[in-house]
Amino acid sequence: MINSLDQTPWTGLFPLEVVTPITAVHQGIEYQGEVFRAKRWSPDLGGPPGDGSRFKIVLVHEPPRTGQPEIKHLKTAVCVPVSGPGRQARRIIGEITAAKQAAYLTRRDSDAAAINSALRERRHDLQTQLVFEESTRFANGVVCVLDGPSPAAAEFIKVQDSPLQWTLGLAGWLLTRAYGEVPLATHGLTRPVRKDDAAPLFASIFGQEQGDSELLARLAPALGLPPQTTTGTFDPSGCRVFSIIRDRVRAGTNSAADLHRYLAHDVGITDSIASLFLLLFVHHERPEYQLQISDESEVLLSVGGALKGGRLTSDLIPLLLWDDQLPAKSTYFGPELPPRFLDARFHLTALCPSIRHCAAEQADGLLKDALDSIRRDIAASVRILELLEATVDPGAAPVNTGLNPSSNDDTVKLRKALGRLGGISGEGYAEVYRSLRFFYPAIQDLKPDLDALQQVAGLDEHSEAVFQAQWYIAQAQVPAPKFPSLAVDRETSLTGLSPSRLTRAKSRGWSAIARDAAAFKIRYIQAYREHHTRFHDALPVFRSGLLEAKKKAGALELLNTIGELGPTTGTGLAEGLAGLPAGPAVCRVQSAELDLSTQPYCQECRISLAQTVPSDRLARLAPQVDLALGEKTRELSRLLVEKALADGGDDHWLGFLQIVQASELTPLANTLTPDLVEFIKRVLD
Repeated sequence: MINSLDQTPWTGLFPLEVVTPITAVHQGIEYQGEVFRAKRWSPDLGGPPGDGSRFKIVLVHEPPRTGQPEIKHLKTAVCVPVSGPGRQARRIIGEITAAKQAAYLTRRDSDAAAINSALRERRHDLQTQLVFEESTRFANGVVCVLDGPSPAAAEFIKVQDSPLQWTLGLAGWLLTRAYGEVPLATHGLTRPVRKDDAAPLFASIFGQEQGDSELLARLAPALGLPPQTTTGTFDPSGCRVFSIIRDRVRAGTNSAADLHRYLAHDVGITDSIASLFLLLFVHHERPEYQLQISDESEVLLSVGGALKGGRLTSDLIPLLLWDDQLPAKSTYFGPELPPRFLDARFHLTALCPSIRHCAAEQADGLLKDALDSIRRDIAASVRILELLEATVDPGAAPVNTGLNPSSNDDTVKLRKALGRLGGISGEGYAEVYRSLRFFYPAIQDLKPDLDALQQVAGLDEHSEAVFQAQWYIAQAQVPAPKFPSLAVDRETSLTGLSPSRLTRAKSRGWSAIARDAAAFKIRYIQAYREHHTRFHDALPVFRSGLLEAKKKAGALELLNTIGELGPTTGTGLAEGLAGLPAGPAVCRVQSAELDLSTQPYCQECRISLAQTVPSDRLARLAPQVDLALGEKTRELSRLLVEKALADGGDDHWLGFLQIVQASELTPLANTLTPDLVEFIKRVLD
């Protein structure tokens, strides 16, 4: 009979005498369950679902000879047909078997394709009839459950539906009966929460690579973990599951396994989601809770490595890799207890790596040595920071280093890191552990601080070189328009010498930065010597031309006071010339002899690359002065000639001399004085 029954569509869905897993959805959550198809009833079939299953449906093909099956578990249902398979079912099965045999025998017939097609259609019709017969048997039978009224079989088993459809309907009834309303708002989701969702949800909440941000955005509010838009974290304050956990622990449940089982099996939020909530509770709850891992168990960390034994506290939860077996590895769940050495070892190893393999009685000495070393490094780092924050010329006032303003922010951050490290203290591993957790609520923040400390403290032996390089390059002014490549080199070197780069854990190191600084210095000295030569070669010519132009501008101003010479000309030229710097005295030091090893400028003239001789500006102003002065002197010559011709008298020679003298007035501008101007005015009257 078993073989004949297995000719029906049941075989593909629920093989006889085999536990078949299925899933059903209740309140927006997908639950794992099982269906077992048995030929005859046996008492053990009324027991609870298997491990991992939340419901169990048993299909018995032959009803018991006496009485009804006894059910022993709330989430188990046994479907008993009204009678065994009838004559009609056996006839249909026989025809199905015959159709299969005919298809085999005619497989090489010339019309095999047409024959097989007809046989397939016939088998399909027969199977549909058989499903109808089987569904009718079960629909007219009974559904047996534990306690309370049994549901009518016909309520779920409809002859027009497939067996899978009516088993899912019965599964939904069992889940509703067992769980009612779950403490989650998942019923409105477009797709149910599945057990495989826990891992990517956990990873997304804590920013791990395996996360799924879209899944998190869709499911988090339904789970009672709405996002906090200002911080990017999640707010569990209104989470109903957290309240259940809190109340259960207060009632005395401190076994992690019992609490997990209660959430998953009694509350009905499934195993994986229950594990997720337990971990999130430990992470968020204050005062702190802990999840104790059995000493022989191991949990993997997302940052690499593993935590063997010990306890999970709020700061460790974000570091875990998702582990479906975590509840089985856990023992105590509840408020934080005094730490054992095994509990504290993970944190203490981050502070002092040699703790990893030592015994508890050795830990105190190792920690003392580690803290003493940290304090020495902090003292060295403070000295370096003071140097970086205020680069000065020995014996001179502080100077602007030209460093990026963000360097100040980096220095502030580093000082805060040193403050946190300096705050770690304690006598014995337990006190050091508590102090470490106080200053580092997120233990992963400790390593960057230790790396920065090591990086900065390592600069202490190079402090003088750092000081000199930073000061020299900061003082070396390099105008970008005139020296674009050198200006870029300067900025690159200054960036490398900034606190943020020098103290970066993965920086290039002082030796590489020192090489860059030395290379810049070589290029700068070459550029400065060339500039020094050009500057002082051009300076005498410029100063001579400037002096001559200023004399002419002064004469022009005096001539502008003579009204007979017409309107004022050359306005503003004298001011323009006055604005031209005369520059330093001509330097006596030859460029090749300049010592620029410790100072980025000549000690005698102290010019910079940004300082130039303004010959181009003088070249624009001097011709304007000459033009304006020429106009005035020509007009004065004309007036004096006219005056001499008009008042010459009998002395022709004297008149001629006056004409000649009046026509040669251009050199007069170089010796023009206010008294001479007054004399000219009287002559013209």
